[in-house]
Amino acid sequence: MNLKESIDNLYTVFTAYTIECELRARSCECCVSDQEIKLLLSKPLKELCANDLNYFMASAITTFGKVEDYKHFLPRILELMVDNLDVVDDFLTYEKLNYSKWLNWNTEEIIALKSFFETLLINALDKGFEVIDDFISLNLLYNDYEKLTEILLNSDSKILLQKIVDEVFNECYWKVDKKLLSIYANKKIVDKIEQLYFKTKDKVELNKIAIAYSILENYDKNRSTK
Repeated sequence: MNLKESIDNLYTVFTAYTIECELRARSCECCVSDQEIKLLLSKPLKELCANDLNYFMASAITTFGKVEDYKHFLPRILELMVDNLDVVDDFLTYEKLNYSKWLNWNTEEIIALKSFFETLLINALDKGFEVIDDFISLNLLYNDYEKLTEILLNSDSKILLQKIVDEVFNECYWKVDKKLLSIYANKKIVDKIEQLYFKTKDKVELNKIAIAYSILENYDKNRSTK
């Protein structure tokens, strides 16, 4: 399933959730104004932009509507992630899926969400997006770990390799989720970093790659001695 098909599937799966006039009654009178509700309902779902959805994304379920209302807007929120990294960042920050216990939703909805996060990451890797951290984080949070591992191990993205090298060299990798570190230290990725070394001519970059390679190559050994 490609990205467009994945997005279309989201709209199909969540089409049963509609917004009716009772949204005011399902929202906190102190926290949500009539104007904010009016803005949210001012356009057809597929025409809403990030600015229209910002406040709802931050307040959904807690003070602005219920889970069913969030499900109505969810396909559009996810669709906006394709071209708007701010939406991705906000989605991760406000963390509404786990708050709403999304793994208890019906199976079709869960599969549609996982499929979208998977295709979103693959699209970012294939197109060489400079910023892929959030796309990886989305899959670490909401997709199966085995699927994320498969995607990263099979990717030939130079951007991904450079991201790993930079994080390890700058010692930021200690802050990375341990599950991600286990993927990055996989022999398949370590071998690709070694290949990157032999294709690199810049001496500064060569040094960074060599250090990152050494750290990752010995990661499992160092972990087993702790």
